[in-house]
Order: sequence, then structure tokens, then C-alpha cells
Amino acid sequence: MKKAIFITNIPNPYRIPLFNEINKQFSEMQVKLKVVFGSEGYKRRMFHLDLNEIKFDFEILDDKAHTFSEDGEKTLFFYRGLLKLLRREKPDAVIVAGFSSATMQVLLYKILSGTPYIIYSGSIETKSRNTSFLRKLQRSLLLKSSNAFVVYGNMAKQYLVNAGASENKIFIGRNTVDTTFFADNTSAIRKAKPNNNTKTHFTYVGYLVPRKNVKVLLEAIKIVAAERKDFCLDILGDGISRPELEKYVVDNNLSAHVIFHGFRQKEELPEFFARSSGFLFQTGFDIWGLVLNEAMAAGLPCISSPNAGATFDLIKEGETGFKIDFDDSRKAAEKITWLIDNKAEAAAMGQRASAFIRDQVNLENAAKGFKNALECIWKQK
Repeated sequence: MKKAIFITNIPNPYRIPLFNEINKQFSEMQVKLKVVFGSEGYKRRMFHLDLNEIKFDFEILDDKAHTFSEDGEKTLFFYRGLLKLLRREKPDAVIVAGFSSATMQVLLYKILSGTPYIIYSGSIETKSRNTSFLRKLQRSLLLKSSNAFVVYGNMAKQYLVNAGASENKIFIGRNTVDTTFFADNTSAIRKAKPNNNTKTHFTYVGYLVPRKNVKVLLEAIKIVAAERKDFCLDILGDGISRPELEKYVVDNNLSAHVIFHGFRQKEELPEFFARSSGFLFQTGFDIWGLVLNEAMAAGLPCISSPNAGATFDLIKEGETGFKIDFDDSRKAAEKITWLIDNKAEAAAMGQRASAFIRDQVNLENAAKGFKNALECIWKQK
């Protein structure tokens, strides 16, 4: 039996189901999977992790995450002990997430042993990112040496092509989570607790940090609130921007329309999705944005920023949601108003979104991207 090692930063609850599915598909190929995590966790992550959900072999390196900003946005993992582990395990292939220090160690291991490696990447082009010469040089070296790639979606694929990767070595495994959890649990709550709210509820889930652009969402809400009182925005999340955002709500008399619920665990989200009529995702930049997968799976029509990689793959304009740059507050307000005034059409849009996620953006299809990449590199030998 061959062995494949997958290297990533920390054991995220939302990644465990994907690794379980990859493990299942690799086992059918007679390949043993081992996942190596760089650290147990880091400051910004507030989720609960149940190790009993893990169905694959794994190891956590004896190292710590290193955070260089107050909000935890800049966190580095050095993967101390990784090269020693690779020499001990002697894998037939290595899959490594991103262009990190781990990827540099994997490249060195390939030079020493000849072991092929696959880069799992979600990187996309962004106007705001000023890439240094050294960073470009590093990525160029890693791209040329990588035997194949698995990417989050089409924007990530285009990024690699533009950077010089061979298109025939790139496989799409759309970034996703256990979307059946959100679909099934939200549906069950809707059936058990019919929505009798007098106000139309909208939901945002995510960190409250500058990059997430929550301020511009509140500006759109302010425009809608000037015309009507029959709606409410539930904000689920926490972060350094929360005091500023709460002050904006008070200063602009929006307290009747905006409620801050703080950070909520995965198990709590279906309760909010069940009473919601739409999901608002105004991010200034996300290489993907898994909350969009979750909300769509739960049957919510979504208004999503083009600054998220997921928007390009998941939002079909007017069918599963709307693509809106929230910097245009008035246009965003118009779409929010449309969802309030067209409840039947909005609900149908949410059902189409849920069906699309169920059929196309599921764990099985995501894992197939890794299976196809592995078969590709072994055929090259």
C-alpha cells in the first residue's frame, strides 16, 4: 500500500469532514493517508474541536503558531520537525497546503528523496496585495517544482496559470465543508419551528476585522432603514472591529435593525439560518469564504462580494444569489430591499442555491480533486 502525507496548519473542525472523505477515497485506491498539522491552534480560532470525529491517521507537530498582529490575521507556522517526520514516514507523495515554510521543506525533501508533491492552493489575484520580489521568486520556484496542484476553484486556477503553472497539472476540488450538516439541520429547524417573525432577518457570519468590510454592510443597512422598519441583520462573529461597529450602529440609530450575537459555534448556526431570508457577504478579501457554502447549503439566497473567490464559483447571478460590490452601498441596499419585497422569489433562489451546493460543491467532488491529482503524478513516473 502506498502512503500520502497531507500537510496543513491546524486541525480545523470544518476541514475534518474533507480529510475523512479524502481518506475514504484514498483507501479505495490502496493509499494510506496521514495528515500532519503544524500546530494545535492559534489565537483567533475560537471553535471547539472534537477529535472523535477524525477518521484518519494524523500527527500534530511539536510547534506553535506565531501571531504578528492584534487581530490574528498575520499568523505564521514554521512546521518545526517536519523534515524529520518526512524522513521517518517515507511517503510516496506529499500534499501541502499553500506556499508556506512547510512547502519549502517539502521541496527540499523532494530534492533529497525524489518524492513528488502536490500544492493545495486557494490563492487568487487581488488589487490590494503588493507581492514582494522575494515572495514572487519563492512561489515561482515552488510552482516549477510541484508535480500537480489542487485548487479551491476557478479563480485559484487562473492565479496559478498566470503565475506559470501548467494547466494540465491543475485539478479543481472546490473548497467546501460538510454542507449536509447545514442543509439537514436548518431544514429540520424550519419544519419544527415555523418562522413567525414580523421582521425579515438577514445574517452575516464572520470575523469582525477590517478586511471583512462590515462597515460598508452597515452603510447599506442604514440606507434601507431610512425607508423601512421591517427587517433585522443578525451579525455572528467577533473581532477587533466590534466596538467600532457597535458604536456606528448606536450613532446611526440602527439598534432596532442590527444585533450583535458574538462568536457562535458551528452547531448554533442552523438556528440563525432557519429564521433568515438572506445571507450578506460583503468581504473586502477572502481567497474563498466557506460561510457562503454553509449559507447556500442552508437554502439562503446570498448577496456576495466579488472580492471572495467563492463568489465566482458559487453565485449564479439571479439564480443562486447576487454578486455585489458593497462599496456601492446604494446598489447593495437595492438588492437587500428586493429580498424583503420578493419573499417567494428569494426562497426559490435559496432552494436553487441549496441544490447547487448539494449536487456540485460536496465533499465527494472536493476529494476527487486530490484523487485525480495523485493519479496524475504517479502516471508521470
